[in-house]
Order: sequence, then structure tokens, then C-alpha cells
Amino acid sequence: YCHNVLLLFILINTFTVMKYLTILLLLISTYSFSQKHYNFDYLLEYDVTYYKHSEKGGITDTLQNGKTFKIYYLTNSKFNNYRAEITELDTLTYKLIFTDNLGVSLNVKALKKDLDNAEFINVDCKYVKKLSNRFNYLTKHYDFINLNDTLLKDVSYKRYKLTSIKPKKTKRHKLATLFYIIAFHLPLLIHTTAYNEFNKEHSIPNGIFKERYLVDYDGNLDFRERLISIQKIDKKLVIGDECNYSANK
Repeated sequence: YCHNVLLLFILINTFTVMKYLTILLLLISTYSFSQKHYNFDYLLEYDVTYYKHSEKGGITDTLQNGKTFKIYYLTNSKFNNYRAEITELDTLTYKLIFTDNLGVSLNVKALKKDLDNAEFINVDCKYVKKLSNRFNYLTKHYDFINLNDTLLKDVSYKRYKLTSIKPKKTKRHKLATLFYIIAFHLPLLIHTTAYNEFNKEHSIPNGIFKERYLVDYDGNLDFRERLISIQKIDKKLVIGDECNYSANK
């Protein structure tokens, strides 16, 4: 009787192990062949300040939304067609916006503890959208212009700006100019038009922005984004092949 019970126990456990291995192999197979992986090797932390303009046209340090906030970027130092932007929704939750300029976008919420500790960020296809590059035509209206280097805390950094090259259009629409002060890394270009312009000409030096700021048509500072910290990481964002709309398969 004991022998039969032991044999039954062995058979049940053997079946359980085989079932587990089958599931594991299936997961490995799925992981290897039916998913799109985006690799991130840096986490960049920035402070963002938006300025209010006074009635006299000056600026103050008062924020438009009444509070300071941080933004975090997940980046790949060798590929700048994609990035993830992370902002805090509340004490427990992040908002993650991912953009692949070659055709994929998504916007999801995640618990802080889960996102902070995750090596793999798996996103269900129901949250993934096809990104339309409808602003590509704007590369005819904008250009990057390299500027003289600037000093920040006695360290020299390269600078450039993204600006309209259509004077009449600039004046009519009072278009702003976006300035970059850069460090290392391939350029981190948040706006699609900026990425399209870079991809067309590659006319700017490599480097993430140490500082990025927008100046409106009247010369007023609209916002400033400053680099606070850089952390080397190894994270991956994973989506299914069925929602991989990227031109780079």
C-alpha cells in the first residue's frame, strides 16, 4: 500500500514537473519569437519648471501648475528613435508614456514598486497604438542650428536650437524656439519634429540634454528642464508582435 502511494506521489510530481517545464518552454518560446523588445540602458532624472509671464511681459519663478515636478526618461544610448517618459501620478502610481518614432506609442499607469523593480515591463497590446508620423512635413519648416558653447559651473557644454526657418510663418504664428545644452549619449529628442529633423540631416552633436528650455516668440522663457541624475540600468519594455507597428521590426 505504501509502495503504491509512493508511486502515485512520484507520478503526480513527475507530471507536475513536466507540466511546469512545458509551460516554461512555451514561455521561453513566446519570449524569443513573438515579442518586440525595447532595451533601456539609462534612467535620466530631470526637474521641470514652467514659468508664468507677468502682465508686463516679464517672467517669474511661479509654476503654471502650482507645483514642481520631476520627469524620468528611460533611454537607449545607442538608439534614439524610442524612449519612455515616467511621471508621478500620486504616491503609489506612475504614468508611463512610450514612443517609438518609427511607429509605436502607448500610455499606461503602473505601481511605483512594480515599475521600479521590474527588469521587464510587459505591456498588453490593448494599450499599444500605431504612431502616425503626420508631422514629418514640418522638417521643411524647422532646422537645427548649432550655437556657441556655454559654461555651466565652469564646465563647457555644446548647444543648439530647433527653430523655424520660415520668417513669415514664425511672425504670423509667434513660434517659439527650443534650446538644448547637451552632455553625452545620442540626442534625446522629445518632440517628433525634432527627431524627424535629426533623422533627416544628423547635423547636431551627440548628447543628451543637460538642459532644455523653450523661449517664446517675444523672448520670454516658457519652460526649463534640467538634468538632475543619471543612472545606468538594464530594463526592457516588451510588447507582442501583433501590435508591433514599428517600421524597425
